[in-house]
This record gives sequence, structure tokens and C-alpha cells, in this order.
Amino acid sequence: MEEIRRLEIPETNDVIVGELAERGDWVLANVDTNGSWPVATQKVSYRREIVWILPVMKKCFPAVAMKVPSGKDRVKCELFLMRFLSNLAWVKRQGFLVAGFGGGNVPRPMGRDKTFGYSICEEFNLSYFPEPESDSALLALALLREGRGLNHPGYAFLSCYRVLEVALRDGKERGEWISKKLDMITDHRALEAINKLKAQGVENIGEHLRDSGRHAIAHAKEKPIIDPDDPSDARRLRSELPIMDALAELAIEDILGVETSHTVWRKHLYELKGFKDILGPDIVDHLARGEQITEQHMIDIPNINVQLRRHGPYPSLSNLQVKEIGQNGSNFFMVFQLDDEALQIQFKLDFAEERLVFDLINDLSIEDDGTSESAEAIAEVKRFEKEYFGNGELHIYNAETGELISRKDAYIPLNMYVDHKAADKEIAYWKQTAKNRQEKDRR
Repeated sequence: MEEIRRLEIPETNDVIVGELAERGDWVLANVDTNGSWPVATQKVSYRREIVWILPVMKKCFPAVAMKVPSGKDRVKCELFLMRFLSNLAWVKRQGFLVAGFGGGNVPRPMGRDKTFGYSICEEFNLSYFPEPESDSALLALALLREGRGLNHPGYAFLSCYRVLEVALRDGKERGEWISKKLDMITDHRALEAINKLKAQGVENIGEHLRDSGRHAIAHAKEKPIIDPDDPSDARRLRSELPIMDALAELAIEDILGVETSHTVWRKHLYELKGFKDILGPDIVDHLARGEQITEQHMIDIPNINVQLRRHGPYPSLSNLQVKEIGQNGSNFFMVFQLDDEALQIQFKLDFAEERLVFDLINDLSIEDDGTSESAEAIAEVKRFEKEYFGNGELHIYNAETGELISRKDAYIPLNMYVDHKAADKEIAYWKQTAKNRQEKDRR
């Protein structure tokens, strides 16, 4: 299992360093969230711009920030950050509100007197981060972010219902869609609320959500009306809110085409997507059907870097060049190596199952040629092995462009575990061996 890290909330002065301390025209959105937020700074490329996720700090709001690009004004950048935040909220299934905008010559977050009570994580996993283009999808994501962030059950309910209005403009069509989709809801809180309504004799749940929820919150000229002084109204809306949340999520995915993280994980298309782009549609079509690729097909496979998420690069697994390729039906094999051929690593692209197959024990090998460079390379391979066994998430990058080609979910060892002390001892042995060989060569 992965070693447990103790997470510490940083001071503001420890965050505004490096690139974040560079003078410029900065704009930031101070974030108020009811979910978890990282304690580490993250630099994210989003729509060809750089956005910074500033961590939870001891006396300041967490935030998202960017430098104002040439030719853009601050208002457009504020909208850009809000779109980023709505996208982030969708991926993390959380609610984010903005307590205010700020900025200056460096990104200065708003102060807050709150040292405890945070829900924290080390960082956000943004391996999946969609960029929807349609105005309807962007608006729906914004409404759901707001609904999930609000503490008021009535306004949260209304925000979620507005998502359905964005996705389904026609009221009759919307009602029919709700009736069909209630059976597709899997969230246990939403199911409890649905069963409770049925037990109360509510026959048309869609009409109930519209009349006793959406209309009763938005209007006050005719009954039913939500009375802010009546606790029973708030309790009822809070109990039915999970239904609206689940329906809003379904509408964004099914109608507006923005997949949830769970759907992306279930399809796991990210394992082969980058390699499909490299191989091209003609070769991929042959492999998907299990047909032999002819010699007429030229394949130009770039050098790769093999890494693990949240771990530093491995020099001995960087800039690897392809040595050989092979095919067995719908399986495509690639063997990569270092320049000296001492290290070899193999990957199998299984097009029938849409899987990248890598066996740490059998698909990675390195030989010791007696040099200090070889010992250092072996130490790095041993570090990779230790960290991969510790629930590492395999990432393969284009060595020239830095583009992510493929990724796998966390590795879960079966009937085995890593002895961290023994692994560290072996890494230290090879590092010392490299040092001893260097000293011997200098004599």
C-alpha cells in the first residue's frame, strides 16, 4: 500500500513563491467550498491558458488564479476562472462558491480567520478534465456547481432544477424525461427520497418536484409556497434535494454530453486513446478487428517517458525509444529501451478489451554492466518498482511534447505487498554502488 503522508496546511508565504511570486497582473477567485480542497499548489493547463489552484492556507481562502493574458481584460479572466471552477466541481462532484475576486501584482487571496475545520486532500486528480464547448453545457455545469455549493436547500434545489431547464427547454418533454430517468438513479440518498414520496402516495414525482419544489421556491403568488420561517419546508426540500442533484447530473451527461468521472473510469478509454492517435485510424481499425497489419503501414512511435502520478521523473525511464513492435490478433506489443539497451520495458495494447497491459515483474528488466551509470539507473528502476507497488498510477508521456499518451488507474497488488524498509535498503545499496564506482573511476 502507499505510504501514508501527513498533510499540513501551509502558510500563505509558503504558497506565493516561484512562479506565483512573479510580478504581473494577477486575478484570482477566492473559493468557499463544502468539500475537500488541496494543501498543495497545482499548475493546470486549461483551454491553452495556465490556471493555478492555490491550496487551503491557515489564514487565507483557497483560490484559483491566473495572470491576465495580453489582450484580455479582467472581467473575461474572472469568467474564465469561473468556468474552470465549474469544470473542477463537475469532476470532483463538489460544490464551490466564490467569496470574492482579487488579485494584484501577485495573487493575494482574501484573509479568513479559520485555522481548523477544513476537509483537505493532497491534490486534485485532474487526469480527467473535460472542456465542453456548448453554451448550454457550460451554463448547466455552473448551475450544478452553485447548487452543490449552497447551504440553503431551497436555492440549491432551484439551481439543480434549472439544470434540467437548460437541458430540456420544453416542459412536457422535461416531465416525461424525469419519469423515465427516475429508474436510472443509483444514489442511495436519492433512492430513499423517491421511495419516501411513493410511500406518501405521490404518483407523479416529476410534477411534485416541479410544483412543490421549483414553483414553490421561485414564486409566492399562489400555493404551494415555500415559507422561509417554516422548518418543515426546509426539511422536506433538503430530503428531496438528492433527487434533483441526481437528475441534474444525468441531464448534463445524457443530454449535454459531459461524462462524469465514473463513466470515464468505467469505459477506461484513456488507456489506449493516445496510442490510437499515434497509430492512426487505419491501423487501429485493423487491430480492433484482429486483422494483421501489413508492411505497407508505417508506424512512427515517439520516444516516451514512463512516470507515476505524484512522483518525480525517473531518469532511467525517460526518453525511451521503441526497439521492436509486434502483433498477435488484436494485441499490439511495443518494447522500449534506453540507448545502451540495458533497460527494456514492454507494453501490450489490448484493443479487444481497451486496455494497456503492463506486468511489473515480467515486462521491465535492466542489466548491470558494471558502470556507475548502470548502478544509478538500477536504483531509479527500484524506486519505480517500490512506488508502483505502492498503488502507483502509471502515466506515459510523449518525451518531446510532454503530452500524456496513456494512463492507468492505481495499481492494486494481488496477494503481495511491498516491504518499504527492504525496498529503501535496496535503493540505497545501488546508489552507494554507483557512488563507489564513481570514486573508483576517478582514481
